[in-house]
Amino acid sequence: MMNNSSLVVSNQTTIHDDLKQIVTKHLRTNFKKPYRDFSKQIFEELDQYQKVINKPIILDSGCGTGESSINLAALNPEHLIIGIDKSADRLKKFLGNKSVYHQKNVLIARGDVIDIWRMAKQASWKIDKHYLLYPNPWPKKDQFKKRWHGHPIFPEMLNLCKAIELRTNWQIYLEEFKQALEIITKNKASIEFIEPSSFISPFEKKYYESGHGLHKLHI
Repeated sequence: MMNNSSLVVSNQTTIHDDLKQIVTKHLRTNFKKPYRDFSKQIFEELDQYQKVINKPIILDSGCGTGESSINLAALNPEHLIIGIDKSADRLKKFLGNKSVYHQKNVLIARGDVIDIWRMAKQASWKIDKHYLLYPNPWPKKDQFKKRWHGHPIFPEMLNLCKAIELRTNWQIYLEEFKQALEIITKNKASIEFIEPSSFISPFEKKYYESGHGLHKLHI
């Protein structure tokens, strides 16, 4: 193997005991955290671009270095790919001193996806698909509420579009996400083992070459 990435280590061996209680609580409440000024500025730029480009959107949340967004843009020329990550360091290859990278049918920006998701919903962005590629697993049991399906934003995130694809190298994360999604939407999601012939992101390549089992959920 070319890479030697460690497997996810957790004090959890199955789905979190409190998942149903936490997800149900979040479903009954509205997430009202104020938008950050920085997020509003980035969203305004992205919104102006997407209005001019005028293509249905594929969202790449937590896009890391931005390579996954570039790959998705090549695979989906009829869509506008919008990649967002909170790390300026990871995105420096594409952003440099710019706030938004634009090339053909791809936009890449540094931003807080929790803010961007809510503003995108309010602005009625036409999002055809939402990718969550290898999110931080927050593997400790007491970190459950930091995982996307354990966060108060989860119900709103699910309302962005009807098609979601999550990929991860930690199967418990995937099983939790599936259960939380089904509690909220009442729709069944499928989990598949994946053996990629090409890699959608650098993380996917690294984990595959390190011998990790890769799985995806799609609804």
